[in-house]
Amino acid sequence: MKGKSKNRVQVQAEKGLFERRKAEKQRSRDEDRRALGSGQKSREQLQQENSLFAGMKVRIDLDRAKALS
Repeated sequence: MKGKSKNRVQVQAEKGLFERRKAEKQRSRDEDRRALGSGQKSREQLQQENSLFAGMKVRIDLDRAKALS
């Protein structure tokens, strides 16, 4: 019985986290839309800021990479 109620609590907590993250992402989209509309930022700036690898320096050592054959 305890296992089931704990499961419900976990599910509710996860749902709460999901809803908060969803709202956070929507606020970010709204801010981006306002910045683009006002001319504060260009489409390119927003794409760069929102890129998965924004701010990361990636270096690939091709000498050590394996061939894909």
